[in-house]
Amino acid sequence: MPIPHFPIIPTLRAIAGKLGDLLSEAHSPCPICRAPARMAAPAPFLRAALPHDAQLNRLCRTCASVVPWIEHIACAVCGRPDPCPDCLRRSDAHFIMSRSAVRYDESVREWLALFKYRGDERLVHPLSDMLDIAFVRLDRELRNRVPSHRWDAVIPVPVSPDRLLERGFNQAERLAALLCARRKLALADLLIRTRHSEKKSLQSRQARLQSVDGLFEADAAAVRSFISRMLDIASPNTSMNRSCHPSTTIRRGPIRLLIVDDIYTTGSTIEACAAVLWQSFRSFSPQLQVEFYAVTLARS
Repeated sequence: MPIPHFPIIPTLRAIAGKLGDLLSEAHSPCPICRAPARMAAPAPFLRAALPHDAQLNRLCRTCASVVPWIEHIACAVCGRPDPCPDCLRRSDAHFIMSRSAVRYDESVREWLALFKYRGDERLVHPLSDMLDIAFVRLDRELRNRVPSHRWDAVIPVPVSPDRLLERGFNQAERLAALLCARRKLALADLLIRTRHSEKKSLQSRQARLQSVDGLFEADAAAVRSFISRMLDIASPNTSMNRSCHPSTTIRRGPIRLLIVDDIYTTGSTIEACAAVLWQSFRSFSPQLQVEFYAVTLARS
């Protein structure tokens, strides 16, 4: 009777290979601190919101433990986890609501500083994952109210030409671009920043409101092109007439635009961006309905 042959060695090699992969993954460098430490088990809300290969799912236990997630929302407008005096004072606001992923504490301040001022590119992916969490929360809230809602474009807050030359990139645009790539959203550069401004966290409330006066302008040509494109999508049979005279066609349902920035302090920057865009849209097509929302990585 022949002796059965079992491929013991190949089987052991396969098991060893899988074990090696698991150990290698468990001790792969943390995307934030780069320490080859064991990964923390991702929180359930991260597993539900992000793809399996998201870098935020690969944080070491130390970094994962200090991410200051916003778990409770006290203000329905800005998503602040504490009572918000700024939103209580709002009048004639142009954006509807904003959501942020984390509090702007010392850890987040350090990570953003490394990314923005020292050009630490390794941080763009975990930071964009955090922004994605804010987007998922906002999107879920809107879908609960309007199941058929969709985003027409994502608009990053621009930096001044001097800052762009100094850093070589716009942090809000980099984060927004990764969000758009993952969620299959359109990125639209519709804003122009006219000058640099002092950090909002260093200013009084009145100074913050004054500092954004005239800080942004709408790119008129880009806005006109965007409106024409939106109307073409709404009714392609008469696109040529609408491209020449966009105010002659009424789009069904509002255009929903998502403004993206890295930090939300008082909302003055988001409000200034939404205000100039609203005025520009109205000047080209008074009958259009436009809604502005925002997501930021951090809430101070």
